[in-house]
Amino acid sequence: MIIEHNIPAFMEWILPAIKSWFESFAILLGASLAISIVLCLIRYGIKDAYVPFINAFNRAIVNLTSFSILRTWAIARLTIIESLRGRIVYILLLFVGLLLFAGWFLDPRSEDPAKYYLAFVMFTTMILVMLMSLFLSSFSLPTDVKNKTIYAVVTKPVRASEIVFGRIIGVSVIGTVFIILMGITSYLFVISELQHSHVLTEKDDLTPVSLNADNNDNDPKRVVMRGKTRATNGHRHDVEILADGTIDVSVVNGHNHTITVEKLESFTRYEVGTARGSLQARIPIYGNLIFRDGDGSDKQKGINVGHEWEYRSYIGGRTSETTANEESAIFVFNNLKENMFPKSKEAFQYGLPIEMTVGVFRTVKANIEKPVYASLSVRNPKTGLTVEIMTFGTEESIIKSLVIPWTITGTPQIIQRKGRVEGNYYEMPESSKAAELRNDPVLNARRQFDLFKDFIADGQTEIWLKCIDRHQYIGIAQADLYVRANNASVGLNFVKGFYSIWMRMIIVTAFGVLFSTFLSGPIAMISTIGIMIAGFSKGFLVQIGIGNILGGGPFESLFRLMTQQNMVTDLPAENYSTTFIKNADFIYERIFLYPIGRIIPPLSDYGIYDLALVSGFDITSGWLLNHTVTTFAYALPVFFVAYLILSNRELAK
Repeated sequence: MIIEHNIPAFMEWILPAIKSWFESFAILLGASLAISIVLCLIRYGIKDAYVPFINAFNRAIVNLTSFSILRTWAIARLTIIESLRGRIVYILLLFVGLLLFAGWFLDPRSEDPAKYYLAFVMFTTMILVMLMSLFLSSFSLPTDVKNKTIYAVVTKPVRASEIVFGRIIGVSVIGTVFIILMGITSYLFVISELQHSHVLTEKDDLTPVSLNADNNDNDPKRVVMRGKTRATNGHRHDVEILADGTIDVSVVNGHNHTITVEKLESFTRYEVGTARGSLQARIPIYGNLIFRDGDGSDKQKGINVGHEWEYRSYIGGRTSETTANEESAIFVFNNLKENMFPKSKEAFQYGLPIEMTVGVFRTVKANIEKPVYASLSVRNPKTGLTVEIMTFGTEESIIKSLVIPWTITGTPQIIQRKGRVEGNYYEMPESSKAAELRNDPVLNARRQFDLFKDFIADGQTEIWLKCIDRHQYIGIAQADLYVRANNASVGLNFVKGFYSIWMRMIIVTAFGVLFSTFLSGPIAMISTIGIMIAGFSKGFLVQIGIGNILGGGPFESLFRLMTQQNMVTDLPAENYSTTFIKNADFIYERIFLYPIGRIIPPLSDYGIYDLALVSGFDITSGWLLNHTVTTFAYALPVFFVAYLILSNRELAK
């Protein structure tokens, strides 16, 4: 799973978020008050504008602080009834129909079918729920005004704040019910499509393995029978039966099966269970990434191979057969405790599981049909004791599952790390224990080490990744390598994923109701769609607003386009045209675009939930807390502005 921008912990995030919220709310409130003052000046003139403005402001305070829950729910119930009369339930039937026909297009024989099924149900649910909330929130109030049914409401003691809040609640209730029904249906659909079994018979599918010089007849782990299951969903599993009765089943398409054995009089029956492991909720433990360059010193970034996407930095292989390879990617893990990985559990029987997804950059001397080989080492950060664990081949964007054994076999080294400040080396202080071990003959003779006793000090350890192949490069980012803890609940993770759709629905509903207070239905819908598009591009808009885009702002980009200049060429020396372009961009970006970018909801940030669910990672409670606060932080000011607009509009003429 690619996490290009880490989501901070809630306590680290909340204070800057509150500051940013107050700034954005001040911008929105200031714009609303400015518009109100201008309207009062136009309507009442300079002399008489003061009194109606103050009265409207006082009325707003009263309405917002003393609205009735019962009247608000009455408006919400009216919205629900009107929506059901509009046959909105057909959307649910459409969703069920899509699921029924999805089996024709989603191939269970693909490499990772669970990813495709989950992506399909998440995308379909999000699109249908967004469309439903978009139509209901945008057309509900304008339709009432057009049909004059709003008259029966405004003639009663109902405040404008209750009308706005009731509309938001009503559409949100419908969306919530639909998300719950779609979530349950989707979960059952995915489970039913992924569950399958295989046929395995002793006579036709298994072959006895004969003894030879390499096999010990008394070895309980000796393979006595080997074979393959019958094909189901376009794949088969390799099966090995050991002397102690253990049955190993290979992982294919992201899953394997359990096999139970029943001894009968004349033969042995093997029953293959349903698929397991297709749906996962990995709990990753991430480390901090530091790079080591060719001269053996630490730095923050690796090699730039020229890719425009700078998410990954690269480490190179050896330049010749005789030179040592110093370039490494160093992952520093903290708070690793032995009780976190009980050896009694299947996931930790053989060692500490890690997973990685790397990038590969091949030079012209590479054979593209062969993988690029890498090595993995583990180092004690206190003593410098380092042992190479394994070498392996890797490919671009393939999840590699490896295990660091509890007992590590290898040749020990004592490696001293170096730092770099402004291009110069400095030696990190070497502990007295490291200096002692460097010349310890007993250590130099050892070839077996215990992972926790020898390499994890006070919960901290280092995993070093190196590229072995000459003139080849491996790209890595901080989230690309992690220690895999035990799995979380798949069902609960599914609920969290659909909760992210609910949060997005709340934001779309709030903006739809806002625009419906002063625009017609179609125009309100188009305006809400514009907010949605801008929300998915918020990061780009903010970068333009702070002047952090290569090629400059819109005026500079237009100038470069007309003069056919590329983005990295400097503008002409300071003259009137260059000064005008830079000042125009500054005014547009800082005064207009940046405030707008601040108040646009960050809908693109919610995509991390879809990515985590589809990729099989646990959605943490910290993410949910951060984005729940974000959702209501945007819905509250939007509700306030919608009230101000509706309260100053004459609905019953």
